Formats: sequence, C-alpha cells, structure tokens
Amino acid sequence: MTDQIVAWVETLMTLPVFYPVLALLVLVDCLFPLIPSETVITLAGAWAGSRGVPSIWVVIQVSVVAAVIGDNICYLLGTRLIGFVERTPDDSARGKAVAWVRRNMRRRAGTTIIVARFIPWARWFMTIMLGSVRYPWRQFIFYDTVGVIIWALQAALIGYLGGYLFRDHPLIGLLVGVAAGTVVGLLIQRLQSRFFAWRDRRRAAQA
Repeated sequence: MTDQIVAWVETLMTLPVFYPVLALLVLVDCLFPLIPSETVITLAGAWAGSRGVPSIWVVIQVSVVAAVIGDNICYLLGTRLIGFVERTPDDSARGKAVAWVRRNMRRRAGTTIIVARFIPWARWFMTIMLGSVRYPWRQFIFYDTVGVIIWALQAALIGYLGGYLFRDHPLIGLLVGVAAGTVVGLLIQRLQSRFFAWRDRRRAAQA
C-alpha cells in the first residue's frame, strides 16, 4: 500500500503539467480560499527534498508569480466584492477574519499585508477591502510581493527540509513537512498578534 502511494505521488510530481497545475491551484486559492495552496507547495517541497523532483526553486517561483497575480485580481475586484465583505456575520470565522484585518490595518498596513498572506480568509478580505478603498496600488504590490515571497519560501523550504531529513521514508517526510509548515504559519500569526498587543500597551503607557 505504501509503495503504491509513493508511486502515485512520484507520478504526480513528475507530470509535465505539474507546474501549470500548481500555478492554477495557487491562483484559485487567492480568489477562493477554500483549499490552502501552501499545503500543496509544502507537499511539492517535501517530495523535492526526498526525491529531487520537482525543482524546489521552480516550485517557489511558480508559487510567487501565481500568488501575486491572484492577489492583484482580488485587489481589482475590490469595488465589486466589498458588499459581500460588509454582509459577513461578525460571529463567523470569516467575520473574525474581517475584524482582524480592520483592527490591524489601523495599526500598520504594510505589516498587516505581509502577515495576512499566512491567514487564508484574512488575506482575501484584506485584499478586497484595500481595493475597495483605493489603497495605493504601488504600496500594495510592494508589501504583497514581500509577503508572497516569504510565504512561498516558508512553505516550500520547510517541506523540503522535512523531505530531506526523512528521504528514506518519503511519506513520513511529507507528513512532517506539512505539519511543520502548518505550525510555522500559526506561530507567525501568534507572534504578530502579540507584537501588536505589546506595542499598543507601550503606546498607551507613554500617552
């Protein structure tokens, strides 16, 4: 059974259309964040670390280009989709993501754009909201590109490390890589929240 799974993944990762499919998944995730594309990137990275294919650097480049294009499409659609954002229930998971974006955009827009890349619904709502209020596009694409590069590097290289460390057991490498990528993403979100809370307390004490 294990050998069959390994053979199936090997076939998938070596398909000529793998990179276009990866780009499509990342792009669709930007527009409809239902399936986290970072998981696919981490899987590809883990297999690259274990088997040498696909190319880890091509995976990163494809992911960056597709994510930047997808985020910019969302930005351009902001004026048309803002109504959906405004109607989102406050007590839902998406509503909490909207509240997170609004709260943090008031604190530091650039940092929030970068960090939101690691929070699927938050980055979607944030991009829509920025487009709807005509946030300067040059600033948006700069911070978004920085966030996307960090996001793609983190997802791919953590997977690569897991795959390399367990290269004799590729399925274990896949699981370790995906788990590590998830933990790092959550850790980044937690550290960002604590940093903003600390900065707010410091400013309040100095006021």
